Amino acid sequence: MSRQIGLLGVPAHCGLAGCAPTVVAGAPSRDLSAASSSVAAPSSSAATPLPLAPAGAVSATPPAPSSAPASAAPEPSLSELGQRLRAANYGTLADILAARVVQTRRKMKLTEDEARRVSQELLDELPTLSETRMLPLMPKTTIELVRSSRERGVSREEAERMATFLLDVRMALDMDNPAAFDENCSHVVGREWQDIDYRDEGMQWEKQRSIYVPKGVLHFKDVANLRQFFRVESQAPYFQKVYGVKGKAP
Repeated sequence: MSRQIGLLGVPAHCGLAGCAPTVVAGAPSRDLSAASSSVAAPSSSAATPLPLAPAGAVSATPPAPSSAPASAAPEPSLSELGQRLRAANYGTLADILAARVVQTRRKMKLTEDEARRVSQELLDELPTLSETRMLPLMPKTTIELVRSSRERGVSREEAERMATFLLDVRMALDMDNPAAFDENCSHVVGREWQDIDYRDEGMQWEKQRSIYVPKGVLHFKDVANLRQFFRVESQAPYFQKVYGVKGKAP
Protein backbone atom coordinates (compact mmCIF):
# COMPACT_ATOMS: atom_id res chain seq x y z
CA MET A 1 0.00 0.00 0.00
CA SER A 2 1.47 3.42 -0.89
CA ARG A 3 1.56 6.17 1.63
CA GLN A 4 1.21 9.91 1.16
CA ILE A 5 4.57 11.70 1.34
CA GLY A 6 4.82 15.44 1.98
CA LEU A 7 7.46 17.81 0.67
CA LEU A 8 9.94 17.13 3.42
CA GLY A 9 9.79 13.41 2.94
CA VAL A 10 7.56 12.85 5.93
CA PRO A 11 4.92 10.13 5.79
CA ALA A 12 1.38 11.25 5.84
CA HIS A 13 1.11 10.83 9.55
CA CYS A 14 4.22 12.98 10.20
CA GLY A 15 3.85 16.13 8.17
CA LEU A 16 5.70 18.58 5.89
CA ALA A 17 8.25 18.04 5.73
CA GLY A 18 72.03 37.74 20.37
CA CYS A 19 76.04 38.82 18.69
CA ALA A 20 79.55 37.19 18.87
CA PRO A 21 82.67 39.44 19.27
CA THR A 22 84.32 40.49 16.01
CA VAL A 23 87.88 39.36 15.18
CA VAL A 24 89.72 41.52 12.62
CA ALA A 25 91.78 39.38 10.27
CA GLY A 26 95.39 40.48 9.51
CA ALA A 27 95.77 42.86 12.51
CA PRO A 28 99.55 43.54 13.22
CA SER A 29 101.07 41.64 16.17
CA ARG A 30 102.77 43.59 18.96
CA ASP A 31 106.57 43.06 19.69
CA LEU A 32 106.56 42.35 23.41
CA SER A 33 110.48 42.53 23.68
CA ALA A 34 110.47 46.23 22.76
CA ALA A 35 108.18 46.98 25.62
CA SER A 36 110.81 45.90 28.21
CA SER A 37 113.26 48.74 27.38
CA SER A 38 111.12 51.66 26.36
CA VAL A 39 107.72 52.76 25.44
CA ALA A 40 107.41 53.99 21.91
CA ALA A 41 105.92 57.39 21.33
CA PRO A 42 102.56 57.24 19.82
CA SER A 43 102.52 57.63 16.08
CA SER A 44 100.58 60.42 14.59
CA SER A 45 99.08 57.91 12.26
CA ALA A 46 97.77 55.73 15.09
CA ALA A 47 94.02 55.47 15.20
CA THR A 48 92.37 57.57 17.88
CA PRO A 49 90.17 55.40 20.11
CA LEU A 50 86.48 56.24 20.18
CA PRO A 51 85.23 57.81 23.39
CA LEU A 52 83.21 55.61 25.66
CA ALA A 53 79.57 56.44 25.96
CA PRO A 54 78.64 57.77 29.39
CA ALA A 55 76.77 55.43 31.66
CA GLY A 56 73.03 55.51 31.11
CA ALA A 57 73.27 56.92 27.61
CA VAL A 58 70.50 55.92 25.21
CA SER A 59 71.45 54.38 21.90
CA ALA A 60 70.47 56.39 18.85
CA THR A 61 69.48 53.18 17.08
CA PRO A 62 65.87 52.22 17.90
CA PRO A 63 65.22 48.64 18.92
CA ALA A 64 63.96 46.30 16.23
CA PRO A 65 60.21 45.71 16.42
CA SER A 66 59.08 42.39 17.76
CA SER A 67 58.11 39.89 15.10
CA ALA A 68 55.88 37.89 17.44
CA PRO A 69 52.20 38.20 16.37
CA ALA A 70 49.69 39.53 18.85
CA SER A 71 47.58 36.76 20.27
CA ALA A 72 43.96 36.81 19.05
CA ALA A 73 41.13 36.81 21.53
CA PRO A 74 39.60 33.35 21.89
CA GLU A 75 36.27 32.81 20.17
CA PRO A 76 33.30 32.43 22.50
CA SER A 77 32.06 28.93 23.14
CA LEU A 78 28.58 27.75 22.23
CA SER A 79 27.68 27.88 25.92
CA GLU A 80 28.82 31.50 26.17
CA LEU A 81 26.86 32.45 23.05
CA GLY A 82 23.84 30.68 24.48
CA GLN A 83 24.10 32.81 27.61
CA ARG A 84 24.24 35.92 25.45
CA LEU A 85 21.12 34.83 23.59
CA ARG A 86 19.30 34.25 26.86
CA ALA A 87 20.40 37.62 28.20
CA ALA A 88 18.85 39.17 25.06
CA ASN A 89 15.56 37.27 25.66
CA TYR A 90 16.27 34.74 22.88
CA GLY A 91 16.52 31.74 25.18
CA THR A 92 14.17 29.63 23.06
CA LEU A 93 16.53 29.94 20.11
CA ALA A 94 19.53 29.01 22.25
CA ASP A 95 17.72 25.84 23.35
CA ILE A 96 16.79 24.93 19.77
CA LEU A 97 20.40 25.27 18.57
CA ALA A 98 21.77 23.29 21.51
CA ALA A 99 19.27 20.49 20.82
CA ARG A 100 20.24 20.36 17.13
CA VAL A 101 23.89 19.81 18.11
CA VAL A 102 23.20 16.80 20.32
CA GLN A 103 20.36 15.19 18.33
CA THR A 104 21.05 11.75 16.86
CA ARG A 105 19.07 12.12 13.65
CA ARG A 106 21.00 13.65 10.76
CA LYS A 107 18.24 15.81 9.36
CA MET A 108 18.73 19.45 10.44
CA LYS A 109 21.59 18.46 12.76
CA LEU A 110 24.23 21.14 13.41
CA THR A 111 27.87 20.78 14.36
CA GLU A 112 29.02 22.82 17.35
CA ASP A 113 30.90 25.21 15.02
CA GLU A 114 27.77 25.68 12.90
CA ALA A 115 25.66 26.35 15.97
CA ARG A 116 28.21 28.90 17.19
CA ARG A 117 28.09 30.68 13.84
CA VAL A 118 24.30 30.73 13.77
CA SER A 119 24.16 31.98 17.37
CA GLN A 120 26.32 34.95 16.42
CA GLU A 121 24.18 35.62 13.34
CA LEU A 122 21.08 35.73 15.52
CA LEU A 123 22.74 38.10 17.98
CA ASP A 124 23.72 40.36 15.08
CA GLU A 125 20.45 40.34 13.16
CA LEU A 126 17.50 39.91 15.51
CA PRO A 127 17.73 43.26 17.32
CA THR A 128 17.24 45.12 14.04
CA LEU A 129 14.42 43.06 12.48
CA SER A 130 11.16 44.89 11.91
CA GLU A 131 9.01 41.74 11.94
CA THR A 132 9.04 40.85 15.62
CA ARG A 133 5.97 38.59 15.78
CA MET A 134 7.76 35.63 14.19
CA LEU A 135 10.10 34.82 17.08
CA PRO A 136 7.58 33.67 19.71
CA LEU A 137 5.23 32.02 17.21
CA MET A 138 7.68 30.32 14.82
CA PRO A 139 11.12 30.20 16.50
CA LYS A 140 12.59 27.43 14.34
CA THR A 141 11.58 29.23 11.16
CA THR A 142 13.00 32.46 12.58
CA ILE A 143 16.43 30.82 12.82
CA GLU A 144 16.30 29.64 9.22
CA LEU A 145 15.11 32.99 7.89
CA VAL A 146 18.10 34.69 9.52
CA ARG A 147 20.38 32.02 8.05
CA SER A 148 18.82 32.54 4.63
CA SER A 149 19.91 36.19 4.56
CA ARG A 150 23.35 35.52 6.04
CA GLU A 151 24.24 32.25 4.31
CA ARG A 152 21.97 31.58 1.32
CA GLY A 153 21.79 34.81 -0.67
CA VAL A 154 18.30 35.95 0.34
CA SER A 155 18.04 39.70 0.78
CA ARG A 156 17.22 41.02 4.21
CA GLU A 157 14.09 42.64 2.83
CA GLU A 158 12.82 39.43 1.25
CA ALA A 159 13.49 37.47 4.42
CA GLU A 160 11.33 39.96 6.32
CA ARG A 161 8.58 39.67 3.70
CA MET A 162 8.66 35.88 3.98
CA ALA A 163 8.36 36.17 7.76
CA THR A 164 5.25 38.32 7.46
CA PHE A 165 3.74 36.01 4.82
CA LEU A 166 4.28 32.86 6.88
CA LEU A 167 2.65 34.48 9.89
CA ASP A 168 -0.32 35.34 7.70
CA VAL A 169 -0.52 31.73 6.52
CA ARG A 170 -0.33 30.48 10.09
CA MET A 171 -3.22 32.69 11.09
CA ALA A 172 -5.33 31.91 8.02
CA LEU A 173 -4.96 28.14 8.41
CA ASP A 174 -6.18 28.32 12.01
CA MET A 175 -4.29 25.16 12.97
CA ASP A 176 -4.56 22.87 15.95
CA ASN A 177 -0.88 21.91 15.61
CA PRO A 178 1.11 25.09 14.80
CA ALA A 179 4.32 23.65 16.31
CA ALA A 180 4.49 21.09 13.49
CA PHE A 181 3.92 23.89 10.99
CA ASP A 182 6.92 25.79 12.40
CA GLU A 183 9.06 22.62 12.30
CA ASN A 184 8.23 21.84 8.71
CA CYS A 185 8.51 25.40 7.42
CA SER A 186 11.99 25.60 8.93
CA HIS A 187 13.07 22.67 6.75
CA VAL A 188 12.46 24.48 3.47
CA VAL A 189 12.25 28.24 3.94
CA GLY A 190 14.99 30.31 2.31
CA ARG A 191 16.43 27.35 0.37
CA GLU A 192 16.95 26.09 -3.14
CA TRP A 193 15.78 22.53 -3.70
CA GLN A 194 19.32 21.17 -3.39
CA ASP A 195 19.70 22.85 0.00
CA ILE A 196 16.78 21.02 1.61
CA ASP A 197 17.92 18.38 4.08
CA TYR A 198 16.29 15.05 3.21
CA ARG A 199 18.74 12.88 5.18
CA ASP A 200 17.08 9.90 6.87
CA GLU A 201 13.89 10.56 4.87
CA GLY A 202 14.48 8.09 2.02
CA MET A 203 13.97 10.86 -0.52
CA GLN A 204 16.07 12.92 -2.92
CA TRP A 205 15.76 16.61 -3.70
CA GLU A 206 15.97 15.90 -7.44
CA LYS A 207 12.79 13.85 -7.30
CA GLN A 208 10.93 16.42 -5.23
CA ARG A 209 11.99 19.21 -7.54
CA SER A 210 10.76 17.27 -10.55
CA ILE A 211 7.33 17.08 -8.90
CA TYR A 212 6.97 20.64 -7.67
CA VAL A 213 8.70 22.74 -10.34
CA PRO A 214 6.01 21.91 -12.93
CA LYS A 215 3.52 23.10 -10.33
CA GLY A 216 5.25 26.48 -10.10
CA VAL A 217 7.40 25.98 -6.99
CA LEU A 218 10.92 26.81 -8.25
CA HIS A 219 12.52 27.34 -4.83
CA PHE A 220 11.66 28.66 -1.36
CA LYS A 221 13.54 31.97 -1.37
CA ASP A 222 10.75 34.47 -1.95
CA VAL A 223 7.12 35.08 -1.10
CA ALA A 224 5.83 34.27 -4.59
CA ASN A 225 7.15 30.71 -4.49
CA LEU A 226 6.07 30.18 -0.88
CA ARG A 227 2.55 31.27 -1.77
CA GLN A 228 2.38 28.85 -4.69
CA PHE A 229 3.75 26.06 -2.54
CA PHE A 230 1.03 26.43 0.07
CA ARG A 231 -1.66 26.60 -2.58
CA VAL A 232 -0.45 23.22 -3.83
CA GLU A 233 0.51 21.58 -0.55
CA SER A 234 -2.62 22.52 1.36
CA GLN A 235 -4.56 20.22 -0.96
CA ALA A 236 -2.55 17.15 0.09
CA PRO A 237 -4.41 14.77 2.43
CA TYR A 238 -1.63 14.81 5.05
CA PHE A 239 -1.85 18.60 5.40
CA GLN A 240 -5.18 18.55 7.16
CA LYS A 241 -4.29 15.50 9.23
CA VAL A 242 -0.95 16.77 10.52
CA TYR A 243 -1.85 20.39 11.19
CA GLY A 244 -5.54 20.13 12.06
CA VAL A 245 -6.38 22.90 9.61
CA LYS A 246 -9.69 24.68 10.05
CA GLY A 247 -9.02 27.58 7.67
CA LYS A 248 -7.66 28.03 4.16
CA ALA A 249 -4.24 28.98 2.78
CA PRO A 250 -4.17 32.56 1.44
